[in-house]
Amino acid sequence: MIVTLAMTTLLAWGPPEVQRPRGAAGSPAIPEAPAEAPAETPTEAPTETPAEAPAQAPVEAPTAVEEPAATQPTPPTAKRGETFHVAEGNVGKPPYYTAQDIDALRRRHGLPAMAAPETRKVRWHCLIADPLCGFNVEVQAMGAFAARLRQGDVREKSARKWSSGRAQYDVWVNLPVLVETRGTTRYTRMTLGPKAGAIFSDTGDTWGNLGLVGRYWLGRGRFAPAIEFSSALAFKLARRPTNDLGGAQPKYEMQRGPVGVTGDVGLSIGGFASLVIGGQYDSPLAREDVPEKFRTQAAGMFFVGLRGNILWGAPAAAAVVTHGLTQRYAKEAR
Repeated sequence: MIVTLAMTTLLAWGPPEVQRPRGAAGSPAIPEAPAEAPAETPTEAPTETPAEAPAQAPVEAPTAVEEPAATQPTPPTAKRGETFHVAEGNVGKPPYYTAQDIDALRRRHGLPAMAAPETRKVRWHCLIADPLCGFNVEVQAMGAFAARLRQGDVREKSARKWSSGRAQYDVWVNLPVLVETRGTTRYTRMTLGPKAGAIFSDTGDTWGNLGLVGRYWLGRGRFAPAIEFSSALAFKLARRPTNDLGGAQPKYEMQRGPVGVTGDVGLSIGGFASLVIGGQYDSPLAREDVPEKFRTQAAGMFFVGLRGNILWGAPAAAAVVTHGLTQRYAKEAR
């Protein structure tokens, strides 16, 4: 009974106050932590069916104010009924359209039609010049009629003038200096390069020549015309007197001579052959310290002839015939 009364009294008074440690003199006391509020038991709210909201009218988006577009050129439009098709077999790889579609597109923009690739082959592996060739080397031969100028000292009666022939053999090295591309084909428009050769004329005169040669193509076909031009330094190598072929004199005499000049221009057909007009001038060797028998007089000639690649045959035959006739039958005029 007494124990029950004591427990009831303790429960009525509540739990004893918790003692907190206090700091030193002048220091603030440690604040007490707030007591936790007892958790409340959630009560279930009555379930109510929400009323349906009235239907609202759709909100229209604000109309954007159209701004005036910048003035631009109108691109060309496709013609009515013009369509394009993806080329078969080229999926994922250019070109994506057929050749007819590309031509129609180029016509729409005012461009010329795409050139077809060249299907013909060059002849003799470019040993004969062709617009499809770039670098090439060829051997040229020329037979020409030569009209000589007055030879010797014109102040004396010994000066003479006559006409004969001229045979010339040259090696040309053609380097492309101007090219043109059409579609996927590359054409040579102009070539320029060195040349060297030998010249034979009447009285047994033999010259060497070393210079430059060029060719400008006027077309792209197999028989396209071309303009040829050359210039070179000419120097005398030997002389054989043709008026005494059976005598005791040596057939060839090495003759010292100064350097002259020669040049020509011609119109060719497809690199086969060309009609050539040119001239040559030989300067005199008249120094006082040179013995009289070794001196040479001023000389020269104009010539018109046929020149071409020896692989064709006709120019080579003309050169050989001219060479033989001038060396065997031509006589030095006196």
